[in-house]
Amino acid sequence: MDRAASRSPHREDPQPDTHLPLRSILVVVDPTAHEQPALEKATRIASRCGSRLELYVCDVEQQLPESWAGGARFGQYRELRRNQLLQELDAIAQPLRARGLAVDVVCEWHAPLEQGIGEHAIRTQPDLVVKETHRHAQPPHANLGSTDWNLIRMVPMPLLLVRARPWPSGVRIAAAVDPCHPADRPVALDAAIVGGSIALGRVLDATPDVFHVLQMPPHLPGDRVSLEELAAAHSRARVAVAQLAHGTDAGMHFIEGTVPEGLEHLAEEHLPDVLVVGTVARPRSIHAAAGGTAARVLERVDCDLLVLKPPGFVSPLLITAQ
Repeated sequence: MDRAASRSPHREDPQPDTHLPLRSILVVVDPTAHEQPALEKATRIASRCGSRLELYVCDVEQQLPESWAGGARFGQYRELRRNQLLQELDAIAQPLRARGLAVDVVCEWHAPLEQGIGEHAIRTQPDLVVKETHRHAQPPHANLGSTDWNLIRMVPMPLLLVRARPWPSGVRIAAAVDPCHPADRPVALDAAIVGGSIALGRVLDATPDVFHVLQMPPHLPGDRVSLEELAAAHSRARVAVAQLAHGTDAGMHFIEGTVPEGLEHLAEEHLPDVLVVGTVARPRSIHAAAGGTAARVLERVDCDLLVLKPPGFVSPLLITAQ
């Protein structure tokens, strides 16, 4: 039987929602760093949207340092350190407040770091979480990956992971979509990716591109995919991507290969400053594989990554059992 004939019936794709509310932005601040690219980029968005900023430090120190001379009480040390960090955050916030931005400062004690950030985000429900990222030494295949890989999996709201490189005056945005595998990801996720990239483009005066990796159609191990079947699968993919981009000014770019390697090549060729990707729900366990495809893309591209979740996503940090 022709594999094209055996695929599921056509479903009308949801239209991209180009409204990305940005009333509040949570910025994860590293108090040990001299530069704060996450804050700089969040401030640029907030200045355009009138967003409220929350500067957040999650202190993971769980033991008294040997240099502590204030007595044996850990609570004393923790409160003193919290007040010092809040003063540092206030110093960072003052110039932003002088520009008319609303800025709150928060310091919490929690370990591990990603769980503290994730739980705070779930409690406060910001419209966007922004954090600096960098390349990691090992691929994200282990059960317990890096902080950023786990944040990709845990944070239910849009997560913007930024590099140290500043944004140019004209920011380039690209949306990575894959509407051809509805069994693996909700159809609404790709609509959210396109819509989110358009909404961010409006904020940053950018027209997004759409990236898609043309992959091999599903087949049994050992089976041969004919050139005709391959061409038909790629043709269907191009039509599906065009339907997602219909009514927008987005340019479409395709490459044959596998994900995430294909997205890496597209990013190298078209040089987006922000790549918008999606990730689906994983098993609700803090020991599930960290980050999935989005984490592998993060380790391959040099641009910032905006990670979106499908509607109805439930964070693995939430307890659902009685």
